[in-house]
Amino acid sequence: MSEWLEELKETGAYLEGHFLLTTGRHSDRFFLMARLTEHPRRLERWTDHLALRVRRFSPRAVVGPAVGGIIPAYALARALDARALFCEKVDQGMAFRRGFRLEPGEPVVVIEDAVTTGSSVQKVIDAVQAAGGMVRAVAALVDRTGGHSPWPYPYEACLRVRVDSWEPSDCPLCRAGVPLERPKL
Repeated sequence: MSEWLEELKETGAYLEGHFLLTTGRHSDRFFLMARLTEHPRRLERWTDHLALRVRRFSPRAVVGPAVGGIIPAYALARALDARALFCEKVDQGMAFRRGFRLEPGEPVVVIEDAVTTGSSVQKVIDAVQAAGGMVRAVAALVDRTGGHSPWPYPYEACLRVRVDSWEPSDCPLCRAGVPLERPKL
């Protein structure tokens, strides 16, 4: 078993059951990354690992989506001696608020705590580009896709796992009558 997955189990960040994902899909495994990020020393090991992999892109800013990407963005930015910023939901996308700005052409690494479909990361990428930044790489603490990056950027993750997810109408756990959990509530 991966040391990364073992640490998620130790912190209670890795769950098994029947879960509603942020995307609306269902899954039998859930990564409640807040349980990891509440331990700064543990998180530091994860983001130090990512920093070694993305440092070559010379990012001056690290950007994550609110809420799950805020703490990882801060921790990775600390490891890279870069600025830490986050985007917030607006209408159908994300945008910089609270006075956050990027310099034209500023090199950026986008980070997410756990990636399932990559829709949040794509919205952050769109916001970075709209603000004049240049995405150089994407990073994640956990990649649930098994390494199938939907972006044309280098993609680094500490833990890569293939986790199935289903539309509610196709969910075998629903058909079996397993109660649906909403761990983020």
